[in-house]
Amino acid sequence: MKKHIITFTTILIISLISLSGFSANAAVVNKFGTTVDKDSDNVTSLNEQNPQTDSDGDDLPARYSSRDLGYTSSVKSQVGLRCWAYASMSTYESLLLKDNLFYGDLNVDTLDVWGSTRDNGLGWQREILNGGFTSIATGYFTSWAGPDTEEDPVPRYGTTALSFYNKSERDDIKRALMRTGSVTANYNDNNAGKSIDKCAYYLPENAVSTISGHSISIVGWDDEYSKDNFTGSYMPESDGAWLCKNSWGEYNTLGGYLWISYEDYFLMNNEYFDEGFSVEGYQQIESNDYLYQNEEFGATYEFQQESAYKQTFFNVFDFSAHGNMLDKVIFETLSAGADYDVYYVPLDSENKPNQDRSKWMKLSEGTTDYRGYICADFEDVLVASKKAAIAVELDTSSTQNQCSLGVCEWLRSEETQEMLFLNESKYGDSFIEYNSELIDLKEYYQNKLGDDIGATFVIKAVTNKKVNTNIKGDVNIDEKIDINDVTYIQLHLVNKIPNLTDYQRENADFNSDGVININDATAIQIRLATGN
Repeated sequence: MKKHIITFTTILIISLISLSGFSANAAVVNKFGTTVDKDSDNVTSLNEQNPQTDSDGDDLPARYSSRDLGYTSSVKSQVGLRCWAYASMSTYESLLLKDNLFYGDLNVDTLDVWGSTRDNGLGWQREILNGGFTSIATGYFTSWAGPDTEEDPVPRYGTTALSFYNKSERDDIKRALMRTGSVTANYNDNNAGKSIDKCAYYLPENAVSTISGHSISIVGWDDEYSKDNFTGSYMPESDGAWLCKNSWGEYNTLGGYLWISYEDYFLMNNEYFDEGFSVEGYQQIESNDYLYQNEEFGATYEFQQESAYKQTFFNVFDFSAHGNMLDKVIFETLSAGADYDVYYVPLDSENKPNQDRSKWMKLSEGTTDYRGYICADFEDVLVASKKAAIAVELDTSSTQNQCSLGVCEWLRSEETQEMLFLNESKYGDSFIEYNSELIDLKEYYQNKLGDDIGATFVIKAVTNKKVNTNIKGDVNIDEKIDINDVTYIQLHLVNKIPNLTDYQRENADFNSDGVININDATAIQIRLATGN
């Protein structure tokens, strides 16, 4: 296996701000609300400037602005060192604005508290109002802990899909902006990169010796934004820039927005920062909806074995606890282009996922079109109200990239050796197939890696109802006994319904003699006729 984490090299985004110069001196470590005044002399309406001009010869316009379309919330003045939280919330606000679901500015404070150290010492090892990582927000969203508003503290929407981006994926980022309204990103903020009017920014490689991480939300682009606008210490070679929403209040003539050159070396450079992200799918959380997960914080790293092009990963859930009507499965992976299969897997006598594949139920199959949180959606499937596993099998043989699946795992600072994140893993939560052997993931970490903390796979299951599957005689599992159950048994006996689930078999054996036959159908009819 590729060694999990020894150190963590991504820069902590803390952005210390001087209001006079707006310098950021940082330490190293499927788609809400006032917009900028479009009639202001200081704001250009980007989408009115030949919006149909192609970019890079494809279907993308030369310029786009979520701001001009009304898909951006008001510019905030950040409190504390929480640019990462403000940028992440701004991205979600744009998504909801675009879908006409805005219900108030999202609560940065809730995310801040959620992403701080817990009373038991676990979680993100940071204090409230301090710097952090945008990956805190992706875990927050995909764990359905938020977002919320101050007036409405219960999350309304649960994130089901989330895509990652880096600086090499310019066209993909543009398409994401047109789909979702905004992309959260990080860059290296330094006075040397700022234009005289603080409206344009560019830093080349090796321009500065320090990294001052700062988070913004990208909300548009202009392929023809002139390089002459970059009047800082450096000028890019070509035109073109991203329109970005900042969290420093209305500090410039763009009302708190700025342009960052396409050529900026540090923007969305994942050698230094978390990858950028867009929220690609979400659902309104209804009273019956439930998200099963064995980790709360989302993916903090990737599990990857050397030369493994096909791998099966398991998470065990107790479907008697909440809903047992499976609606979808969510998992995190950086294996873009991988083929995947998702299964419901009963447990064996040792409470481990049953390795007899004839007992597995395929729920979904597909291809991972991007890096990030993938949503496998399918027709609702009723599963037994007991413990069982959800398996995700990845096959990357077509891409020749090693399989990877997100894990919730501890993080350590490369420079200070201090822990940045502490997870909790438990026996029986996650399993991996290794050399045709099924092994508990915590045991794997201990035996193969000498790691007693371990990790938990980021596989989540969404259910939307709890159905009682343990009613004797209820063969079709509609929570009642009637003539339809008799018919179900009869159809089964003539092989019209050949495959019954385990709980259907238990309920069909109405007289408890261990055999399903016409006697069970007769017994149910007698029960219906006599009430006994």
